[in-house]
Amino acid sequence: MNKEELIELIEKLELPKNEYYILSSGCLALYDLRDKVGDLDLCISNELFEDFKKKYGIKEEDKNECGFYKLNELVEFVVNDKKNFVRDFRMGYPVEKLEKVLELKKRMNRPKDVNDIKKIEEFLGRKQESQL
Repeated sequence: MNKEELIELIEKLELPKNEYYILSSGCLALYDLRDKVGDLDLCISNELFEDFKKKYGIKEEDKNECGFYKLNELVEFVVNDKKNFVRDFRMGYPVEKLEKVLELKKRMNRPKDVNDIKKIEEFLGRKQESQL
C-alpha cells in the first residue's frame, strides 16, 4: 500500500494517539523514505492492548515468534509500556524514532533493509546539517 492508503488504514483504526506509534516501514512511508509498505506494524500501550483483547478477541498466546500479534491481514502490533515509548510525530501521527528504525535495520541487515538504511542515513544527515 502507498502512503495515502496507509494513512487511510490508520484513520480507520481510530486509535488514541497517545496509546500507540507506527513502526518500521509505515514510519518510513510517513517520512517519504519508502513508497510502498506491505502492512502496518504498531507498538501499542498495555491499556490499548486490553481494549484490543476485548474488541478483537486477541489472546496473550496469539503472539508470533517475533513477539507480534496479528490484528488482521494488514495490521500487526507489539505491546509496550507507555513509559518506554520512543517516538516522534510525523504528519500528526506518532512514529518510531528514525534512529531506532535505523538501529534495528542495521542489526537485522537483511537484503531488503539496505536501501532503507541508506535513505534513513541520508535523511538524518540532512536533518543534522540543517540544525547547524
